[in-house]
Amino acid sequence: MADVPTSSDPAIAQPWLLFSPTRRWTMLAVLFLVSTVSNIDRQIMSVAIEPIKAEFQATDTQMGLLTGAAFALFYATLGLPIARLADRGNRKLIIAISITFWSLMTAICGAAQNFTQMFLARLAVGGGESGALPTSQSLIADYFPPEVRGRALGIFIMAGVAGYAGALIGGTQIASHFGWRAMFVTFGLTSLLIVVVVHFTLREPRQMLPRTEDRTKRERFGPSLAALVRKPSFCWQVTGSVFFGIVSYGALIFMLSHLMRSFDFPLARAGAVFGTISTVTAIFGALVGGYLTDRLGRRSPAAVPFLTGALIIAALPFYLAALLTSDFTIFFIGTLIGGCVMFSAGPSMFAGIHIICGSQRRATAIAMLYFMMNSIGLGGGPVLTGLLSDGFGASYGSATGLRIAMVISFASLLPGGICFLLASRTMKADAER
Repeated sequence: MADVPTSSDPAIAQPWLLFSPTRRWTMLAVLFLVSTVSNIDRQIMSVAIEPIKAEFQATDTQMGLLTGAAFALFYATLGLPIARLADRGNRKLIIAISITFWSLMTAICGAAQNFTQMFLARLAVGGGESGALPTSQSLIADYFPPEVRGRALGIFIMAGVAGYAGALIGGTQIASHFGWRAMFVTFGLTSLLIVVVVHFTLREPRQMLPRTEDRTKRERFGPSLAALVRKPSFCWQVTGSVFFGIVSYGALIFMLSHLMRSFDFPLARAGAVFGTISTVTAIFGALVGGYLTDRLGRRSPAAVPFLTGALIIAALPFYLAALLTSDFTIFFIGTLIGGCVMFSAGPSMFAGIHIICGSQRRATAIAMLYFMMNSIGLGGGPVLTGLLSDGFGASYGSATGLRIAMVISFASLLPGGICFLLASRTMKADAER
């Protein structure tokens, strides 16, 4: 660890100077692990859709509530006040407390005896996880200089799909052999081990700075939010992220069910197939998306949201081709290419927010983004897909009804991409250096 800087030290304005490159990437690896277990504990509900639906005699709409609204309600509403703490306080401590709470609540999900109990348990999981991702991104912005931040964010975002893949592959195996309840307990208790790693590895830059410098010029929530919403590029990017969330949090959650209903795959095989696809798209998206974000971002801030919009729109035809076919080979190729393209937009999506938010409101800006993505995308996306599936399923059958519902949900990528293209028009004026 570097010596504590004086008030004239450039590390005050550039906290990444406090750490060696090796230290930065080590702490990023820990934050990657935090995000991975967060996404595993979030996504294992998608693995359990079919067995829970059968045991609780639930509808697709109810399962949409469990996978979406139950998690998103507290996740979205608690995210903003926790982000305000993250913009002022000890982010390492916030992350450790969050992991402890959501891990215990995930284990408790395994004891739920009916739909209501599971709904309440998922509310608690969402509340616990609300302190992890915005806080982690705030730390990453302090750990890494702007010229490599896109790659760092790309690697961090890859944890989202890595966690999804872990939930699909590991979760389906545990659920198939020991039941869905054992899956929740296993992942929940295992996640508690990450708290120890966080405690001994992460560093809070604010505790390494002079106290007088660390506590000055802190914006209140009202002025911070007003400064953000006055920027058209921020509003367009947040709106575009909502449409993106309807797909990534809504339609994709039902992909396992689609494989089981349309291709007659057993749960374990469906999890292995889509888990493999998710792993490949995560790695490709992080590496390629992060590289393009850093390269194009050096030329112009406007290139960052333009890249996001172009990638999101380009992914749509591949997903539509995959969903509209009865040929598994076409489905596999379509989802693989579509996923690689769509998840390459992840690094630029978050980097675009960091460009315009200003250093004093990073966690608030990211929490606002997550608030909108989760309250509408995660909260409404699975419910919308479930409602459409139940409606069309009554006339065309369960498999076809879900297929139509997912096609409609995936169409949200088009307006989402357009929003990011519109954001690029004012990025240069809105950027804060």
